[in-house]
Amino acid sequence: MDYIIKTGTDHLKASFRNGIITLTLNNPRYKNALSEKLTPYLRKILKKIQKDSKYKLMIIRGEGDSFCSGGNIKGMNDNSASKNKNSQINNLIKKQDELTGVIYSLKIPTIALITGAAAGAGFSIALACDFRIGNKASFFVSNYSRIGLSGDYGISFFLTKLLGESKAKEIMIFNKRIYSDEAYQIGLLNFLYKRNFENNVRKVCDEIASLSPFALEKIKQNVKIATLGNLNTLLKAEAKSLIECTYSKEHKEAVKNFIRKK
Repeated sequence: MDYIIKTGTDHLKASFRNGIITLTLNNPRYKNALSEKLTPYLRKILKKIQKDSKYKLMIIRGEGDSFCSGGNIKGMNDNSASKNKNSQINNLIKKQDELTGVIYSLKIPTIALITGAAAGAGFSIALACDFRIGNKASFFVSNYSRIGLSGDYGISFFLTKLLGESKAKEIMIFNKRIYSDEAYQIGLLNFLYKRNFENNVRKVCDEIASLSPFALEKIKQNVKIATLGNLNTLLKAEAKSLIECTYSKEHKEAVKNFIRKK
């Protein structure tokens, strides 16, 4: 049975089950667009997840037929000459660090469930997660260049890291919608379930939650070093992580279970 967690707003729901916390963006009328009624509370609960060791896996999803349509475009044209540009830049840097920055740096695995549009900053949030699971209605679109913007919340970093420079530029400049089949084919989606979506998602999540949290943390850490560092740095990190894992209770128990099953 899911345990409901208070978030402070109706625009964000949170529940907890067997070590898995699920965050649901809950403004389906506006395609779960980011807003002052949603995003500050999302940042706040992400900070709590970052500090709490009881969570083994985080899921982000959207209520209704969208994941997240990104920022509120109607409110984007209110930059007045009286506003300080540097303070706006610093403010956005802080907001990015506290949202996609936190998601990307979480020690636990993270999954975005894409059951409709992941657009703009919503696309960035999905990319910040370790895995993306989609259904037949899922699609991704950048939308930034269409409204004269260059992208934020890490979309340039995540897309380039995942798909390479040329594909990242193509997606961000041409704003082509990438539907579920293509998204799965090119690697934007890790899993695609056109039938029995919720049951299949639960199986994936339960499998991850059954694994050693310490080992998963170290795997994430090593992959990040591999992405951003060099082989020598990675080899040292892998050696340190592996030996540390051998001392964990989870490892010892897993070895016993493995031997018992043979």
